[in-house]
Amino acid sequence: MRLEPTASCRNSALLDAARSCIASLICLTGLLSLHAPTTLAQSGPSARSATTASSTDYAMATPNQGEGIWSLLRRNGIKPMPASVAEFKTLNADRLRGRESLRTDIPYRLPGGTRASTHSIFGAKYERVVHKSSALEGNVYYLVGGHGGPDPGSIGTYRGKRVYEDEIAYDTMLRTARELIAHGATVEIIIQDDDGIRDEEHLKGDKDERHADGSNIALNPLKRLKARTELINELYRKHRATAREQRVLAFHVDATGLRVEPQIDVHFVHATPGGYAVSRTLSNTMRAKYAAHQPGRGYHARIEQRNLYILKNTIPVAVLVELGNIRHQGDQIRLMKPANRQALAEWLTDGILAEAGVISL
Repeated sequence: MRLEPTASCRNSALLDAARSCIASLICLTGLLSLHAPTTLAQSGPSARSATTASSTDYAMATPNQGEGIWSLLRRNGIKPMPASVAEFKTLNADRLRGRESLRTDIPYRLPGGTRASTHSIFGAKYERVVHKSSALEGNVYYLVGGHGGPDPGSIGTYRGKRVYEDEIAYDTMLRTARELIAHGATVEIIIQDDDGIRDEEHLKGDKDERHADGSNIALNPLKRLKARTELINELYRKHRATAREQRVLAFHVDATGLRVEPQIDVHFVHATPGGYAVSRTLSNTMRAKYAAHQPGRGYHARIEQRNLYILKNTIPVAVLVELGNIRHQGDQIRLMKPANRQALAEWLTDGILAEAGVISL
């Protein structure tokens, strides 16, 4: 799937024109690709399925019940200050009509030149992505949720319920994709499902995941790996002329045979020197994040070299992200909490920003 973020907002000289813009919904079906300007283009060589895109000079937001201007701005990542509140009132003069109370049945324009795009793959709650920066504009990331379709991957059990590797990996991958898009990246989601981002601890398993081109996922492991690798390489050639850099991140949840030990911190696997360099930056980012947010916990860094198919055979540099041991209760608790999956996504994104030279650790 390929999703692309919205176009830049115009300056205040275009305010009158902006007032005439009508908020549009971006419908994404089939293969989506996300990236910084506001077009959701068709991804892949075979015109997998038409996608439409629309942009507005100003992002739109509909108030919740009882929400005022200040709380609406705050919920959408805009610091409510006299200047931003005044701009909001100017942008929405035709809707406010002298009142400051907000209606819950109409959307309002957001101030500050906020860019946003809509990607239905993330589900209704998270489909709208506010763009924080254009730091990764021109970079293309291929995100792969491990296993999927007929293969759920490793399975653990927690409180009598099954914990599926492919579901945890997919949810964490989606959250990472959303964060990357917020910084202007183009994201190709190689394995797709209709679950969206889920704020649940127990993620129900299913078998309806497909490749981004709509094809079924094979049961045979080699055929499955070959299909996703060929799709990545095909898309790589498509983006090659314009991309600054291209990377592959494959998400898995490890299982140490039939053992429930040891507990495993997030670690990284590579097969090439380029993969090692990316892995080292991501690992250093994890260490810094744990030191800042959980001082004293420690982070047991691990970077492995393994000749795994997708790491060896994709043209762009590839790294496999192992999120933990699905059979270890401590790791299960850590990965089942939606807030922790979100934190991992944000930390991985900071690692990507560091690897791209945007931020320093």
